[in-house]
Amino acid sequence: MADTILFVHGWATDSAVWGNTIGSLKDARVINLDLPGHGGSLKWYEPSLRPAIDEIALYTSGLEDGSVIGVGWSLGAQALLSMAANEKKKFKALVLVGATPCFLEKDDFPWGQPKALVKRMLIDMKKDASSTLDRFYPLNFTEEEAKTEAASEFLTRYRFPGPVNCEGEAPGCFPLFDYAGITTALESLYNTDLREILKEISVPVLLIHGGKDSVTPIGASRFLESRMKVASLTVFEDSGHAPFIIEPERFNRTLKGFLDIL
Repeated sequence: MADTILFVHGWATDSAVWGNTIGSLKDARVINLDLPGHGGSLKWYEPSLRPAIDEIALYTSGLEDGSVIGVGWSLGAQALLSMAANEKKKFKALVLVGATPCFLEKDDFPWGQPKALVKRMLIDMKKDASSTLDRFYPLNFTEEEAKTEAASEFLTRYRFPGPVNCEGEAPGCFPLFDYAGITTALESLYNTDLREILKEISVPVLLIHGGKDSVTPIGASRFLESRMKVASLTVFEDSGHAPFIIEPERFNRTLKGFLDIL
């Protein structure tokens, strides 16, 4: 059975973020899924990564062991890390973009977000998702990146209330996002610490991280590289949290180079 490249997007986005990347993978077998609450078939029913893993399992259950190459961004990277540690035979390799084992800053992990800030964001999401997301989305980009057409298209797509399942203003259009589910997904990020399971991941891992990432600081990927058995880090020095959007040609070359040596 041929390898399958499985794409998993980040928090409060959807599968559309991978459009340029998937378009560059000619003749590849690809699965590009939406996470629960983000257009997926399941609900994000508890504040853990389990709902995301359940959604991924729906798409991978029939695939041959060792045939799945997981490509995950941010929250999607965390879901793949957790799944790969517990289902060791399923994956052939991982590509993790803007990844972190722990979204929160801790005494022994300084490369996260302050606990009080994330807690405030959770409260704000429950009160006013629109304003909260309007503040969050630009953080994916540096000040220079925010001036680009690619960043503008991203921000336009995810402007509240999010993507719709049809074009224009036709009757029946509705948001694909479940904002209560997205809030629970954020709570999952608040609760998750994967540092202790990293030693269980033995497949090759390519880490790609923006050198100017303010959502998940690059130190998080350096930590991942040092704790996994077969991991290497590629830094996009001038990129923020979404190098595959801002530097698509370089990202696609980097991804293809990794796939070619597997």
